Amino acid sequence: MFGEEVVRGIGSRSSYCSQVTQANRTTGQEHNIEVFRKVVEQGFNLGNVTALDDLFTADFQEHQRGFPTPDLSGLKRGIQGLRRALPDLRLRIADTIVEGEKVCFRLVGEGTHQGPLGPLPGSGKHVTVDVVDVCRFHDGRIAEHWGVADRLGIMEQVGMPQPPRWLMRLMMKRKS
Repeated sequence: MFGEEVVRGIGSRSSYCSQVTQANRTTGQEHNIEVFRKVVEQGFNLGNVTALDDLFTADFQEHQRGFPTPDLSGLKRGIQGLRRALPDLRLRIADTIVEGEKVCFRLVGEGTHQGPLGPLPGSGKHVTVDVVDVCRFHDGRIAEHWGVADRLGIMEQVGMPQPPRWLMRLMMKRKS
């Protein structure tokens, strides 16, 4: 529909989509998907950030807000901070979309909030999070990354108080 190739992840009910796209993906695109899977498994799920060194270009740019610096070093520190908050974090790739040198991933994460997360101390609560990541690859490595995690959803799950009603009304008025 938009020129992208849609690939359903584990547990998908769409076998048609998977059959069509597996035949259409290039070897390079398959490699790029595998590189991102290694980032998820080694970096986020296992906390092995040194394994990321060979998966990113030397001039990698991180565009996701919240990381200390917009480079691989900042990404690694961000992962380490996330794993301090959620030491049993497990991300799984649910969907993949391939378009040329870019790959978009929808992930679902789970973990137990045991360490500080923003202003909130560990709560012991189990949380789930939805994440969307877009990676641009160059020569088989990640050159750029844009990511959006449902941070508000996590904060609500660990007990962050909801904003006062007067603030929500004010925000709604500004949109209209």
